[in-house]
Amino acid sequence: MSRRRGDRFPRVRGFAKGYDRKQVEAFLVRADLALQGALPSVTATEIRQAGFELVRRGYQVEAVDEVLDEMELQAVLLAAATSRRGRVDPVAEAEFLRKELSAPYMRRFPRVRFPRRGYDLDDVDEFVDRVCTALDAAVASLAADTGGLSVAEVRTVAFRPKRGGYSEDAVDEALDRVVEMMLLMEAGSRR
Repeated sequence: MSRRRGDRFPRVRGFAKGYDRKQVEAFLVRADLALQGALPSVTATEIRQAGFELVRRGYQVEAVDEVLDEMELQAVLLAAATSRRGRVDPVAEAEFLRKELSAPYMRRFPRVRFPRRGYDLDDVDEFVDRVCTALDAAVASLAADTGGLSVAEVRTVAFRPKRGGYSEDAVDEALDRVVEMMLLMEAGSRR
């Protein structure tokens, strides 16, 4: 990995591909300005879902992702600080989210009509059971201990496609909320 003058991140070498430098720089400038209040706000979800083309001599993926993870945490904390009440109670949020996710098996999320593909119901329900167990552990310990479930795991979980499965948008939205809640709990436990 090399780092040229003027580059914010190291570049990949040879035939390896990394994130398109111009796309990364444009997004980071906009996100930085938004987090500083100079532009309309950027949400943690927008940061988490940012995507860049993979190109030769691009930025090293891990280095960019690390900065994006930190920006996502800043966005979550900023949103919590500017909420209606001025602060968010992570334990109450975890309890509320746990109740929302505790619907009966195979009925936790809206489903797509049969010919369309969605997420495999069993895959999602098994993972949501792990999330609920982690939320129960966090609420019981009144801390960020999520029983072995990590933010990275929730961010990167992949479900098999299945005709008539759960709506991908609904599942992804719920997992985004889980990530934000876990980030809040981790930030609260650091203080």
